[in-house]
Amino acid sequence: MPKNLQVRDLDEEVVAELKARAARARQSLSTYAGQILAEAVSHPSPDDLLERLKALRELGGGASHEDIMEEIRRIRES
Repeated sequence: MPKNLQVRDLDEEVVAELKARAARARQSLSTYAGQILAEAVSHPSPDDLLERLKALRELGGGASHEDIMEEIRRIRES
């Protein structure tokens, strides 16, 4: 079941840009913001990813510290 979320204290510029982008996408601000939030949580967080990579390393997955850091950088940039 859908839930409501209220976001307070956003800069006026942020709200204006979100409204403009929502309008260009022919969506309500609520729908547009919901899609942004859904996209943000559709990928593992850097902390979750780090834990997964550490677990693989302990199992002999062979991920080095450098491999882990590179994967975190790649996800942050996407």
